[in-house]
Amino acid sequence: MSPWTSPEILPPEVELLVRRWRLPATRVTEVKRLLAAQADGGTAVEMPPTTPGTAEAWGEACAIAPPDGPRPLVLRRFRDRIFLQAWRFFTAEQAIARALLTRAVQPAPATGRAPDALLADLGPGQVNAQQARAVGAALTHALTLITGGPGTGKTHTLARLLALLIAADPERPPVIHLTAPTGKAADRMKEAVEAAADRLPETLPGATRERLKSAAAGAVTLHRLLGFNPGTGRCRYHAGETLRSDVVIVDECSMVDTLLWQALLAALPPTTRLVLLGDPNQLESVAAGDVLGSLVRFAARESGGALRAVWIELTESQRFRHRPGIGRLANAVVHSAPDEAVGLLRENAVTNQAAVAASGLAWLGDHGARATWERLPAAVQSALVAVADAREPDDALAALGRVRLLSAHREHAMGVAGLNAAIQHHLSLRSGASRAPNLPVIINHNDPETGLKNGSVGVIMQVAGVRAAFFPAPAWGGAPVRVPLSRLPAYSSAWALTIHRSQGSEFDLVVVVLPAEESPLATRELIYTAITRAREQVYVWGAEATVRAALGERALRCTLLEASLEAVV
Repeated sequence: MSPWTSPEILPPEVELLVRRWRLPATRVTEVKRLLAAQADGGTAVEMPPTTPGTAEAWGEACAIAPPDGPRPLVLRRFRDRIFLQAWRFFTAEQAIARALLTRAVQPAPATGRAPDALLADLGPGQVNAQQARAVGAALTHALTLITGGPGTGKTHTLARLLALLIAADPERPPVIHLTAPTGKAADRMKEAVEAAADRLPETLPGATRERLKSAAAGAVTLHRLLGFNPGTGRCRYHAGETLRSDVVIVDECSMVDTLLWQALLAALPPTTRLVLLGDPNQLESVAAGDVLGSLVRFAARESGGALRAVWIELTESQRFRHRPGIGRLANAVVHSAPDEAVGLLRENAVTNQAAVAASGLAWLGDHGARATWERLPAAVQSALVAVADAREPDDALAALGRVRLLSAHREHAMGVAGLNAAIQHHLSLRSGASRAPNLPVIINHNDPETGLKNGSVGVIMQVAGVRAAFFPAPAWGGAPVRVPLSRLPAYSSAWALTIHRSQGSEFDLVVVVLPAEESPLATRELIYTAITRAREQVYVWGAEATVRAALGERALRCTLLEASLEAVV
C-alpha cells in the first residue's frame, strides 16, 4: 500500500489544494487515492457512484468535464463510471488523442511514386503480406502504428520502409529521426537497423544502404531528441519551436509514459511522418500511463475509425520457430492461461533434458528465496565464466551479450543485488583463477562527459596491465570504447538486471527469476517481457504459484486515454 493512502500523512499536493483551492476535508481521501494511483502508474482513479458531481462539493479544486476552465482536478464520467483525474493528465490525454487522430486521417507527404511501385522495388521475398501492408500504410499515412511480439519483423519492416523513403528521392533524402524511450532501446534499434541495411536488395539505389546506416547511427532517446532540460523541466522543441523532421520512428512505445507522449506530439510539425512500433504485451512505462495499450485496444474495436485503419499487427513470428517451448509459454502468458503455462513448465522441468533441448524452455523449480552458484544451469555457468575470463574487450562484450539473469526485484537474495553478489563472490573465489574476474556493469544515469547513457552496458577488465571499462563501439564494426575507471559514472553490477531494465534487449540464454506469488510485481506483463528476451534458451526459476497468480485476472492501470479518443471521434 502506498504511504499516501495513510490518513496520518498529508502530502504537499493535498495541503496546497486545501489551502489554496479550498478543498473540503471530506474530499482529501479521494485525492490521496489519486496520488497513490499515479504512483502506481495510473492517470486516474475510479470514484464511488455516490461521489458528488458538482464543482461546489470540491471547493475550487475540481472542474467537471467538460471543464469550463483549468482546475487542479477534473471529475469525468466514462461508461457510466466516475473518475477523478489531475488536470495535467486530463489535458495530456486530450492532447494525445487529438494529435494522433488528426494524424491518422492525414495523408503522408507524397513520395513522387505510388506505394505499390515503391514496394515492387524491394523485389520478391523481402517482406511478408503483413509487413508489406505495414510498409504501404506508412507510405500513405502521416501516422502508422505497427505492433507485434518478438520475431515478427518490426525492425525488418522499419528498415525496408526507410530504405524506400530514402530511395524515393535520392537527391533529397528525408530528414529521419530514430528514437526510443531509453538509451538501451535506442542502441538496440540502431544495431538492428544497421544490420538490416546490409541485407537490403540490390534493386535499390546504391547510396540507400549508407544513408540508412547514417540514419540508424543517429538513434537517440526521446529526451535527447526533444532537447529535454532536467534543470528547467522543459524541452528545446515544443509547439512553438518544432523539430525539423520528415520521418520520426519511435520504437518500444510501451515504455513511453503519458507526459512524454504529449511532449513528443507537440514537438512534431504536421507534415512529419510518424511511425510507432511496440509490443503492447510488454511492461508499461515506469511513469504514469498506458498509452500504447490504450491505442491498441481502441484501434481493435469496430468503432476504432481512423486509428483502426493505420494499425497493423504483425503476428507471424520467426524468433521461436526452432524454440517452440518459449513461443508456447509466451502465448499462454499473453492469453492468461495459467493451466497451460504451468503444464508447459512441468513438461520442461530441467530434469527432462530431452524436452529442454528441443523446446528452448526449462523450468528450474522453486528457488526458495536462495541463490547460489551451484543452482544455476551448467550452460549458464559456462556462459558467465566466459564473460569473467575473456582476455579481450571484444570477446568479453560478445560473451556478455549471450547471457543474463533477469529478476523482478532490485534488492533481496533473489533480486538483482543478491544475484550479482552471489555470482561475483563465486567467480572471485574460484581456485586457480589467475586474475580478478571481469565485471559487467550497467550505467545508472546519462553522462555527457563520457557519452554513456543510462542503461549502457559494458565490462570492467584488465587490459595491458591497466583496469578500465569497455563499452560497445558507437559505430558498426568499430572498436570498443575505453573509459578510465576515474571517469566512469555511477554504475551497478550487471550479471543480473531487473526485468524493467532488460526491455529492448535480447540474449541467447536468459534465467528468469520470478518473485513471490504475493508480490505486486508478479504480473502477466512482467513474465512475458522476461521470457521473450531469450533468443535460444530461457530458464524459468520460481514457483508455480507465482505463475498462476500473475496470469490471473489482468489489472490494467486506470487511465482515460480511451475516453479521450472516444470524445475526439
